Amino acid sequence: GEDYYDFVAGKENFIEQMAFRFPDEAAAIEKYVELLYKTSSLVPKFFAGQALPKVAGSLYNRFKEKLLPDYLFKTTYEVLFELTDNQELIAVLTAQWGDYGLPPKKSAFIMHAMVAKHYLNGGAYPVGGAAKIAETIIPLIQAAGGEVFTYAGVDEVLVRNNKAYGVRLVKGEEITADAVVSCAGLVPTINKLLSEEVVKANGYDKLVNKVQTSSAHLCIYAGFKGNAEELGIPKKNFWIYPTYDHDASVEAFHESKDYDFPLIYISFPSAKDPNWDERYPNKSTVEIVTVCKPEWFEQWQGTTWGKRGEEYDDLKQELTDRLMATLYKQMPQLKDALDYVELSTPLSTQWFQWNEGGEIYGIEHDVDRFRQNWIHPKTEIKNFYLTGSDVVTAGVGGALMGGVMTTMAMMGLKASKVTELLKKGVIST
Repeated sequence: GEDYYDFVAGKENFIEQMAFRFPDEAAAIEKYVELLYKTSSLVPKFFAGQALPKVAGSLYNRFKEKLLPDYLFKTTYEVLFELTDNQELIAVLTAQWGDYGLPPKKSAFIMHAMVAKHYLNGGAYPVGGAAKIAETIIPLIQAAGGEVFTYAGVDEVLVRNNKAYGVRLVKGEEITADAVVSCAGLVPTINKLLSEEVVKANGYDKLVNKVQTSSAHLCIYAGFKGNAEELGIPKKNFWIYPTYDHDASVEAFHESKDYDFPLIYISFPSAKDPNWDERYPNKSTVEIVTVCKPEWFEQWQGTTWGKRGEEYDDLKQELTDRLMATLYKQMPQLKDALDYVELSTPLSTQWFQWNEGGEIYGIEHDVDRFRQNWIHPKTEIKNFYLTGSDVVTAGVGGALMGGVMTTMAMMGLKASKVTELLKKGVIST
């Protein structure tokens, strides 16, 4: 609607701002922030099973509900409703649910708490853009004797006698190795990279049905003439919702795409990047993200990117117009400065990421997802490992820690060397 709420950086600033907007709820707001910090301190214990050897880790995960507070195994809404019955306050406090893809009555509180606590200190952005992450990591891999290839899609993980020994590329070439690690995501790895025989032999055909893939999304990539200062573009993000009931909005939208988008996220990457103007003077970028159902695009499944036909293009244009109208309502000065705009759909995400169905965050972050004791860096296949966000949780930080967990699992009895490097600051987290 027309109601605005500011999420300001700094723990005390945030509490003060929220209490100003909800003066009768000051005690509940303080308890909420305190709970975010408590949860954050327990995250290492919550995910300890992923760092332990496979058998010990599975055993630990089976009993961790008895070792940890019950609020770590509840939905976001359940935990917040125990603090307050003010539905507007609950809606505002959960207004970043798009960062993990599930509204409060479905999302796991631990997932919400990790995101919300992280943002209490303000957001961060890589200088030079997201590409700098890869550009920084690749030389380190090469210096250690490794190599990085693009346009080298993997068709299948090679397994003999339930032991991984390499991969076959889409072009037919086979590369052998002492160990194989997949960060393609849990579900795509099982459904696309392992043979049906291997999947069934290890029970993954039944286990994979215990998790769901996360929400699909639409994304606008827009370019404007003029720099951030000239156009009045901020560094902050906008989260825009039609009502205070996030769950009801999602359900209504899933019934019909003509209903209001249940969430619209607007971000300004070029304004956040300190050296953007040096590289691209007099230009600005805007990103707009919302959720959607991949089923709306099923009729074009299997088609080639950029060649999906007039009907597909018409649907994209309709969705583009609606999302851009939301941007212009907030920032009307941008309308005349538009230089370029393109919309990606779940098919685009699937095409470029090779994921299951255009999902944005790997597997769903509901309570059941964090009860899957079988999800571990070490698989049932010898010398085959999983890494990335599905091992721990979503986001850059989640994927990074997934890498750390997988490294420890591969090191076995020498896993302490990884923690030694972390302590020395050789590995930066």
